[in-house]
Amino acid sequence: MTRSSRECCRTDTVGRAGERERRAGGRLRPALAACSLVVWARAPARARSRRFWSVKQFKIGNSWIRGVVGNGLTAELVTDFACAYGTYVGGREVVLVRDTRASSPMFGAAALAGLLSTGCSVADAGVCPTPVAQYLVRRRRAGGGIAVTGSHNAAGWNALKFIDEDGALLNSIRGEEVLDLYHLGEYTKASWDRLGKREEATGFVGSYLAATAGTLNVESIRAAKLRVAVDTVNGTAGAVIREFLGFLGCEPILINEEMGPDFAHDPAPSARNMRQLESLLRHIEADVGFAVNTDVDRVGIVTEKGVALSEECTFPLVADHVFARGSAVAVTNLSTSMMIDRVAERRGGRIIRTKIGEGYVIFRAVNEDAVLAGEGSGGVALMPVSRAFDGFLTMALVLEAMAEGGHRISELAGRLPAFLMKKGEIPCSPDRVYHVLEEFRGFHRGGQVDLSDGVRAAWPGHWIHVRASNTEPILRVIVEGEDPERVERVFADTLFRVNTVVHGKS
Repeated sequence: MTRSSRECCRTDTVGRAGERERRAGGRLRPALAACSLVVWARAPARARSRRFWSVKQFKIGNSWIRGVVGNGLTAELVTDFACAYGTYVGGREVVLVRDTRASSPMFGAAALAGLLSTGCSVADAGVCPTPVAQYLVRRRRAGGGIAVTGSHNAAGWNALKFIDEDGALLNSIRGEEVLDLYHLGEYTKASWDRLGKREEATGFVGSYLAATAGTLNVESIRAAKLRVAVDTVNGTAGAVIREFLGFLGCEPILINEEMGPDFAHDPAPSARNMRQLESLLRHIEADVGFAVNTDVDRVGIVTEKGVALSEECTFPLVADHVFARGSAVAVTNLSTSMMIDRVAERRGGRIIRTKIGEGYVIFRAVNEDAVLAGEGSGGVALMPVSRAFDGFLTMALVLEAMAEGGHRISELAGRLPAFLMKKGEIPCSPDRVYHVLEEFRGFHRGGQVDLSDGVRAAWPGHWIHVRASNTEPILRVIVEGEDPERVERVFADTLFRVNTVVHGKS
């Protein structure tokens, strides 16, 4: 069953009431609490202060730290984590990049100081997309990398992403090693004559394009002479996008290209944030529109008719093209639309699901010798080329699919199966999370249950996933299915049941 490109995966999001009031008093007890992918943060053991950060203000994942600038994420914290990471890589070279946020130069300097103090030399590439930094780590055979970027989060947030020597984000095992070093607070301290040195890294964009997009059918893309509109949301894509599109022989039509801290809109490339790009494509002649986030690891798509696709469509659309070359394996997370499963069935491919997060997905893809990895957020990795969610490579794959088959982007989107996905969020304190998830397990007997990341129950035609958020003190509820009426009914029932347990009425 197919529908129009607008309906290939319709996603509705339900907000949460009273969120600000619930966050205001929410504090963690003085202990580490694991919740799904995230370890709630506390001060390092060497600190005398009993201060602990609220769940909303500061979070730690396997391959990143993230927080509200000045109200959770501080320069002191960034320096400490950079010291822990520098100790972890054993004084080897580290690639350092940042995005265009107002706080990124400050946090970049703090990370630089921490790395140099542990004896690491630093290849500083300045304002640079994260997937390009991941390529640079491999090219320079560095010990790793740090990207200072809030990625898809609002301007008031920022983060550090930790890159391993193979160019992938740190997996859970290695991320825990860095976290252990941070909590111990015992970092390598280089003497004055063994401090690291900073080097400016330049002149790598051309080799990056040749090593990534250059692996595709570039001649076909160039011959198509496509007009491509891109919304770079004032982020790091502005440093590369013209050279990227020129390399592919495309005519660029760019909006929000000027790099700076004032984003034209929320940087997540979801359908609701692509209205400006939609309007542009309705008034000009362009073959496709792309929206990226500030560090270019996610991509959203707008058709030539000015219709924004759900971010859930990016990965299955690319997979449909790649799987057409032959049966293959792809890895995705538990919350990604089942469009990807139907695409794989049609093309003779196989889908493996794992926990949410780029680190988990890429790690599993490496172990399974998968060709593709991706998530419903718009992140895609072509594994034989890169172990990164690479927005430039994702755009190039879409352009290749259009050029090789002579198809409009709306035609490619129209091939995707049609489902309705509903998303909701319920505030939940950390001490209630496991109780709620345990109770929820019993609500859906008869379904195929996966407990690796929250509770996911699947039946023929629909599925439910309830899990703790990576970024906020909330539970996320997702329901997707073929029958819109059933999805609406199951979604409402699931919200009611979860909310009842959260508030202790079970």
